[in-house]
Amino acid sequence: MIPTLLLNIHRPHDEIADVLKRSHGTFFYQGIWFTNTSFFCTSDPENVRYILSSNNSVYLKGSEWLKQFDIFGEALFNSDGEAWKRHRKVFHAFLHHQQFKQSLSKVLGQRIGGGLVQVLEFVSRRDMVVNLQDLFVRHAFDIGCIMAVGFNPGVLSIEFPENRFHKAMSDTLEAAFYRYVMPDGLWKLQSWLQIGKEKKRTEAWKAFDDLLTHYMSIQRHKLKETMASSNEDDDFNFLKCYLTGHEITGPTPKDSLIRDNIIHFLFASDDTYSLTLTWFFYLISKTPMVQIKIREEIKTHLSMKQLEGLQIPSNFEELSKLTYLHAAFNETLRLFPPIPFEFRTCTKPDILPSGHRVDRNTRILIGIHAMGRMESLWGEDCNEFKPERWISEEGKIKRESPSKFCAFLAGPRICPGKELSFLLMKATATAIIHNYNVHVIEGQNIGPKNSAFYQMKEGLMVRVKNRWS
Repeated sequence: MIPTLLLNIHRPHDEIADVLKRSHGTFFYQGIWFTNTSFFCTSDPENVRYILSSNNSVYLKGSEWLKQFDIFGEALFNSDGEAWKRHRKVFHAFLHHQQFKQSLSKVLGQRIGGGLVQVLEFVSRRDMVVNLQDLFVRHAFDIGCIMAVGFNPGVLSIEFPENRFHKAMSDTLEAAFYRYVMPDGLWKLQSWLQIGKEKKRTEAWKAFDDLLTHYMSIQRHKLKETMASSNEDDDFNFLKCYLTGHEITGPTPKDSLIRDNIIHFLFASDDTYSLTLTWFFYLISKTPMVQIKIREEIKTHLSMKQLEGLQIPSNFEELSKLTYLHAAFNETLRLFPPIPFEFRTCTKPDILPSGHRVDRNTRILIGIHAMGRMESLWGEDCNEFKPERWISEEGKIKRESPSKFCAFLAGPRICPGKELSFLLMKATATAIIHNYNVHVIEGQNIGPKNSAFYQMKEGLMVRVKNRWS
């Protein structure tokens, strides 16, 4: 298999999906013994359920995960055991706090009306070609940054300023991918020589540290001003909770731990739902009837407010009524999950439900991208974009098992921001679909880059036209 995978290094996601299909959902890749490149790969739902849910205490992230993502430090993303439970409790409490929900609704409305729509109007009037993936990343980062550190970087504006955080994150995720598939000695040599992906990774680490130091300085200065003036401050964000010893976060921890969890928060907002939105608009551009149905649903269920000749959703709670749009996002996530693979390390000898034996320290790769393209799970039309497969005869969303539809993982480590992601995606998509026609430029080479995330290699170039002008 080594020559096969090397020849397909430009399309690893599709190649692993093909191998899993031929192997009935499970295979073991035996690399050369001294390279530490062997791994066990599965897309069998029973194995996935066993690894992520019923026996998750045996299958941890461990040292192999940290090898790829040590740049995230001690955050929720990297931790196991009791440390993970503590971090998850904090994240869960923050995301479900009433002040967070109120702040998010306010910020989301402001950034759609004052950021997203302004940029779309600018490019629409000038008939410009714009990278939709970049636009969504900027939109997501502005919102995430306001909620994380109380500061709007304004990267989504008509000037399109440099987005240092996204560049650093993109370089980090690309280096993480190559650390997993490369022999350890090779990437360690590159790291020592500071060349290639490893050099970019080092630069990304410094960029993260510089940005977080800057944001923490701004927030501490704001807190001093608030205390000095005795004014009430209704600003609610993750960093402020940490610095003030809020009941959500508890006593203020060391700066390094604050840095790690803030980066994790920004990481989650920077790429996950922005990438799903990009693939979503790519898919509906090829299926016009889906877009027609979504527009009909928006017209039927959403209250709108006028904004400079446009119609923007006025009540985000009504977004839960958009069943067909939700189904379309589920279908997008099935075909193009933001995280194409999930990694674990087996901590003791075990036997999986499929009957396969795994030894201690075996690297486990769960093929999330491959699972969405398995005929055995989704039928012969598994490669087609069909939102209808998610809607029951009663007109409600079908609830698939997380071990089959694994875009948000499964078990105790299922994504705590799942519902938040759907809210953000729906709010953004409805504002665009209702007011604009998005035309994908023909002749693009659409495909993912080699990264730990499933982002388009060159982005998605489009023209945006106002429907009402």
